[in-house]
Amino acid sequence: MTLMQVTRTRVQKLRAGFRTVRARVLASVVAFLAVGLFVAGTTTLAVDLGELNNRVSEDLLRQSQRLQTIADQGTPEGRPYDSLDDLFTVFLRGGTLGRHESVMATVIGGNTFLPAGEQALNLGHPQVLDAVRAVPVNDSIALRDLNLDGHTVRLAITPVSLGGNSAIGLLVAANQIGQQREQMVASFGTFAAVSLVILVLAGGVGYVVTGRLFVPIRRLRQATEHTTFEDVSSRVSVPPGDDDVSQLAADFNRMLDRLEAGIEDQRHFVDDASHELRTPLTIIGGHLQLVEPSDVLEVAETRGLLLEEVDRMQSLVNELLVLARSGRADFFQPDWVDADSFLEAAMERIRVLGDRHWQIEQLPGGWFRADRNRLTQAMEQLAANAVQSTDPGDIISIGAAWVAPENCPSGERHDEPIIEIWVADTGCGISAADQERIFDRFARAGVSRGAEGSGLGLAIVKAIAEAHGGSVRLTSRVNGGSRFALALPGGTSWLAF
Repeated sequence: MTLMQVTRTRVQKLRAGFRTVRARVLASVVAFLAVGLFVAGTTTLAVDLGELNNRVSEDLLRQSQRLQTIADQGTPEGRPYDSLDDLFTVFLRGGTLGRHESVMATVIGGNTFLPAGEQALNLGHPQVLDAVRAVPVNDSIALRDLNLDGHTVRLAITPVSLGGNSAIGLLVAANQIGQQREQMVASFGTFAAVSLVILVLAGGVGYVVTGRLFVPIRRLRQATEHTTFEDVSSRVSVPPGDDDVSQLAADFNRMLDRLEAGIEDQRHFVDDASHELRTPLTIIGGHLQLVEPSDVLEVAETRGLLLEEVDRMQSLVNELLVLARSGRADFFQPDWVDADSFLEAAMERIRVLGDRHWQIEQLPGGWFRADRNRLTQAMEQLAANAVQSTDPGDIISIGAAWVAPENCPSGERHDEPIIEIWVADTGCGISAADQERIFDRFARAGVSRGAEGSGLGLAIVKAIAEAHGGSVRLTSRVNGGSRFALALPGGTSWLAF
């Protein structure tokens, strides 16, 4: 192997390493940490600079306030000051200046006063004096930023007068705000350097830790290479113990179980849809081929027929989607349901389905856990079937009752009370042969007085009952009416026997 080939192989391995989950997770964590440190540092710097700006201005104005206080107090003998020289002398003898502060007082056309000790700034600098003289003399305090020897200095210039025809003086307070800003920026540079070291250390530690964490995942990937969409029957052996690796393998097997069930449901959906949609599509295509475009009456009739077929197809697709979703976790959303109010609300919804004698046969009282919307959907479907099996004036009744677990008519064993909700009618009934298959998809009873449905309604009712952990059963005889009952676990129910 040539040197070029060796180099190319190493580069390819390096690129593959950067595309791994390990590299992406580590890069994401380091990037997030870097962004967090940067935001924290810049935010802190901005806040500190803002606070510095306000603090410096307040400190400078405080000197003017101190001078005003001294003037208001007057001389030690209790007399008001009649000379700016005396006022400035007393002012400069008292007070304590900060490390970056300086003060100066001057009488326009007279003396200039400086504190006895050293100050942070030489306020006698010509550039400072020029800036002071350039400020118009009025009753307000002027704040000016001045660049002195490459550093920003903030000046507070306060005009001072004792009233009358006395001379006018100026109190100049200065602060080296630029030097303090530079110190803060330098501290941010130190913070950035320390953050970089932290990022490097975090990256190194994260590389080692993620390498160890992803070893079981790589083994799991190797063990599942033979699992394909066409064949999901294989399972991963679960290591002994209850650690994360064992839980991961068990969760993966459960995922394959759900995936296999979903694929099977999808196949059922495709088979059912292709089987049932073929007829209306054939009808639509046949009418479109035979219609005479120039015949307005024929076009109108064909349009009506096609719209009916489209509506039937839409209803069929909606019912197929309900069945396809019945195995999903979000299909069932339980909540507490008041049995009596549920039956009363259901009666208000279904009594408009047909001209029948509607009645509530029994109110059980109590509460139970169920998905109100799904349960209402089941009741509406059973009521619609009852309307198709009856004539105007026939009786359709609904009701519910609590059943002790050992007396459950369906024969199922439960550790909690069962609520049985039913829809009964006095219609044409269903033969014994049809009762065996009526809950299958696309199964239709041999006797019906209404329009023929899609054959999915009772399959949907069965799916809703099973999603609740219950069942549906039928009691019927030809010309003797039918009674569909949903037996549902009541949860930790509030009973009213």
